[in-house]
Amino acid sequence: MKRTLSQSNQRRGRWAALFAAFALTAGVALPAVGGAAPVPTRSHGWFLGAYLLSDHMSAEDAGARNTPEDVFVQENGGGGLLTVGYAFTPGFALRLVAGGAAHETTRNGSEVNHVTATVEAVFRFLPGERARPYVFGGLGGADLKFTAGNLDSKVSGGAAVLGAGVVYRLTGHLGLDLGGRLDLINWDRVEVVADLPGGGTTRLENPVDDSGSAGKILLGAVWSF
Repeated sequence: MKRTLSQSNQRRGRWAALFAAFALTAGVALPAVGGAAPVPTRSHGWFLGAYLLSDHMSAEDAGARNTPEDVFVQENGGGGLLTVGYAFTPGFALRLVAGGAAHETTRNGSEVNHVTATVEAVFRFLPGERARPYVFGGLGGADLKFTAGNLDSKVSGGAAVLGAGVVYRLTGHLGLDLGGRLDLINWDRVEVVADLPGGGTTRLENPVDDSGSAGKILLGAVWSF
């Protein structure tokens, strides 16, 4: 939503500081290695990645006709992402990606967690160079999880993802990765779990047919074995 929330402003400030610190580290490191000989890169093998991310997902705006009980989600959130993959050739790899981001809501103390997991094919260019651009696409799933009082809600669906980025090799094993990705999501199920006053829980599930999208900017490090 476009409405300004003080807590979300503070959270965005913290994430901006983290991104700035990471970018400063990269800015110091890259010139130091820029004039060095080409870094030997591995043509195949396992790799791991860890990232900070900024998540922007489409959300409904709060209108004048909505009631005070309605909950609306802040469009921008921050989180992290992990990858593990295997490079079969210098130009092709498969990877498993899992991550999540927290989004503030109009209900104090409540957040919506946007979680995704995908399997992706990665096509990498310029083998042997320090800076290697890449494109990728994949399939997986996505969840939106929200807790309010005695209710736990989850909206789930399938997801297709595509994106691009560039890895700059600092050493033969370590590289910095900057990329962007777009998640196209088909929401198909809503699940609500409620705690009953006398103990126990009740669960309700309903099918839905809705679509959504989320854009992410990522900055992280990749380690090749």
